[in-house]
Amino acid sequence: MIRAAGSIDPCVILGIAGDERTQGFGAALVRAGHPPATVLDYARFIEAPERLGALFPEGRGLLRIDSPGGEPRIRQALLRLVDENAAEDHGEATRLRPDHAVQRGLAAALRLASRVVPPGVALTHEAETVALFYDKRACHPAMAAQGLPVPRALPPSGSFDALAEEMRAAGLTRVFVKPRFGSGAAGIAALTVARDGIVADSAAEHVPGAGAGVLHHSRRMRRYRGPAAVALVDAILAQDAHVEQWVPKAALDGEPCDLRVLMVGGEPAHIVVRKARGPITNLDLGGRRAEAEALRALASPAAWEAILSDCRRFARLFPQTFHVAFDVALTVGLRRHVFFEANAFGDLIRRVRHEGLDPYAWQVARLPGWLAARWPVECAA
Repeated sequence: MIRAAGSIDPCVILGIAGDERTQGFGAALVRAGHPPATVLDYARFIEAPERLGALFPEGRGLLRIDSPGGEPRIRQALLRLVDENAAEDHGEATRLRPDHAVQRGLAAALRLASRVVPPGVALTHEAETVALFYDKRACHPAMAAQGLPVPRALPPSGSFDALAEEMRAAGLTRVFVKPRFGSGAAGIAALTVARDGIVADSAAEHVPGAGAGVLHHSRRMRRYRGPAAVALVDAILAQDAHVEQWVPKAALDGEPCDLRVLMVGGEPAHIVVRKARGPITNLDLGGRRAEAEALRALASPAAWEAILSDCRRFARLFPQTFHVAFDVALTVGLRRHVFFEANAFGDLIRRVRHEGLDPYAWQVARLPGWLAARWPVECAA
């Protein structure tokens, strides 16, 4: 069967029905004159993988890979894919847990999806790229190896005392302690260890208990001091964490800020500035949006272009992944920049346009050219 170069019809979304992401992309498809997308829920796909292949009866089309989100039922399905004996988890949806097995399950689900779809179907993401970007400990050195400026990383630590010793040896008083896997700044702590005390800012709520206790994502920033800060950091480290230097960010209107840069087809698209009074700028945690042009006006053209050039260079290392997003900041002085994270998806950016289009409309417009360049007209069995 002949698959037309750049064909995105039919389109199937592997994601969560009713999710803001799937709805946004689906609406953009229809506005552009394409047939509505079919959404296949991750849990239903894992339950019966053959369902996915059956959605491409003509052996061609596009499979958009979307974020699995954090719903307990999806987590459980991903766990079961790599461990049939995984126990049912009926705990609180806000509870933070080590995500090693869940991430292995996600990678396995994406590899399975690539096997069960007909050869004439193109995918927007590769399993290996998604796995790399979700793993902060692996992604950090991958960015550094390509010459991207990244914060200094510290070796893994199993306890606050061990981390404090590593910080002293490195001459650091402030670090970010991040769960190795995760998103939305869930479980991240901005830690200061100084002579006048120990302070940790985090949206995690620590509940003392057996072992290191329990962590919940509260979506509200709080400040821990002294022993409470130590206990919080111990709990994060117990779940496996990536620790990196706290690099001072440039300020906009007197508030530290950073950038979310969405890359589509290897090129910068939507950029939003996130600023906050504290060290964590995520918009879901009280950070505030600002126009990218406001920060760009403060920096030199060379400094701004250096950010975009590095974004292009790293994104283009993954040509089979349609869109990625970077968290990057100009440092104090506005002459240099630093990369913090790469996001496998990262396109849920509200109320921002690029050349008049929102992130999903821009992707729909760019997909035919991206597909045609990578999957030219070919015969599928």
